[in-house]
Amino acid sequence: MHRCLRLALLLLACHSFAAIAADAPLHPLRADPPAQDDFADLAPLGAAIGDRRIVMLDELTHGEGNIYAAKVRVARYLHERKGFDLLVLESGLFDVARLWQPRQPLRANAPGNIFYMYAGSAEVWPLYDWLDARRDTPGAMQLAGFDGRLSGTLSRTQLVPQLHTRLLRQPRGAAAQQRLDRYLRQVQRLLDGQLVAVAAGEREQFLADAQWLDTLLPALDSEHGADVFDSDGFWRRINASLRRMAEVGWQLRPFDEHDPVMAGNLQWLLEQAYPGRKAVVWGHYAHLNKLGGYRDGHARGFPPVDNVTRALPAALQTQTYVLHFGGARGRYLDYGNLQPVTIGSAAGLLEPSLLAGAAQGAVFVDLHAGTLPGEADPAARLWGMDYGDTLPLPEARQRFDGLLLLDRVTPASYQAR
Repeated sequence: MHRCLRLALLLLACHSFAAIAADAPLHPLRADPPAQDDFADLAPLGAAIGDRRIVMLDELTHGEGNIYAAKVRVARYLHERKGFDLLVLESGLFDVARLWQPRQPLRANAPGNIFYMYAGSAEVWPLYDWLDARRDTPGAMQLAGFDGRLSGTLSRTQLVPQLHTRLLRQPRGAAAQQRLDRYLRQVQRLLDGQLVAVAAGEREQFLADAQWLDTLLPALDSEHGADVFDSDGFWRRINASLRRMAEVGWQLRPFDEHDPVMAGNLQWLLEQAYPGRKAVVWGHYAHLNKLGGYRDGHARGFPPVDNVTRALPAALQTQTYVLHFGGARGRYLDYGNLQPVTIGSAAGLLEPSLLAGAAQGAVFVDLHAGTLPGEADPAARLWGMDYGDTLPLPEARQRFDGLLLLDRVTPASYQAR
């Protein structure tokens, strides 16, 4: 009887400890999980995400190798333990659709079609192999892109012919056909990078033709089905992306006004192409945090622009959890010149304090679970954009829901192919 009582008390104590641990803000993670990963250390992250439909995985730069590896692991965990079944990359909407729908092998065909750092970094390749291997399994993770910057080989070679074929289904008069042919020729020039230096009148004609094209694509409210990636709604999103590419290229709009179009593409994927699916969104910090992209505005005086997350409808924002990835020190690959960069230092950085109890050099931080070590210091800050900016902790809590921090960042293993 006494043994049973002691056992019951012991189990109660263990349960209470587990509950306290689950509610704590800091959770050490495995830096090198085994091949047969049970994802047990990621359970506190899953509890923090709860039943949200969208999880955004950011990155401070596009050149951190072990951050990429950590994101791949989290994406797999979210699929295998939390039922997420759509992965949306910061890559071209058209290009990724034309890779995924015809079942092209991803790793071999990613170069030139998926954003080059994701295509050429060895730490991301296991993601493509995993997606390909599971395509025919029940509830397989689907792949899509949400970027409106259509720069891939598939965009350059297939977009205009396929759009032309799509529009041939609708009979029209000779004048309308001539206008359509003119616009498609200009779109091809845009995709080939030959539409930069054009006269103001030609720009105005292009934008007027782009607006007119939307009238040929009525975009029904519900377009679910096997041909959704050849629907009016899909081509309207492609047309919106092309129009913004031209406007930014002509400096009629700032570069980050790509974001509202990217948000529109993501919304279409969530509501029309993959309604009801739970989505993992993978991209840069500037696009995915909850407060917006660039903190200091624009040198040329453009007004502030909502980033992807803030440009989503409120109903989708409330379903979104933003997981921020970063490190305390180390090096990353500058994705512009592909040279390694050493992370500097800054006053009041919290990352070392948050990682102090993580034996393997990795920790999940639940920003809404309690007081963090070092946060009493009013100067406490976290790394921000490209490790060249820092964020006050109250601001960081508005931008992210949780942090996945690594003690030492390593450069991406990039191979141009």
